[in-house]
Amino acid sequence: MCNKWRQRGISRVPIVHEVLLRSNPGKVSILGDGSVAVEVGGIELGQGLWTKVKQMTAFSLSAIKCDGMGDFLDKIRIIQANTLSLIQEGLTAGSTTSECSCEAVRICCNILVERLTRIKENLQEQMGSVEWGILILEGCNRWR
Repeated sequence: MCNKWRQRGISRVPIVHEVLLRSNPGKVSILGDGSVAVEVGGIELGQGLWTKVKQMTAFSLSAIKCDGMGDFLDKIRIIQANTLSLIQEGLTAGSTTSECSCEAVRICCNILVERLTRIKENLQEQMGSVEWGILILEGCNRWR
């Protein structure tokens, strides 16, 4: 028995939602012991912001390709930014905080990779292979 009001089939309605990336502050600091401290303006609300930022930092800095980096994720820590060290993003919403924060960190890391690669090339001429800790110590000595 067939009901004339019964509908059968599958339907989908495409929805287009424009996502605008906005400026987001980020700061990546490589400390003298080789650890990395990262600050971003977004707030961790359970969306995995810090995990994504940590992975982006490890991926971006791994472009240096030093010996002795090991599990680089263990050397990175995410610090909740405050208004004394970094301006706040403004809002944490709309599924763009993670992308904007990761982009800010990627830009910071690219600058660090560019600077450290020059130092690494000089050290490789003198020593051969270069370990992460030695590279960072040499970088700290040059930037003082």
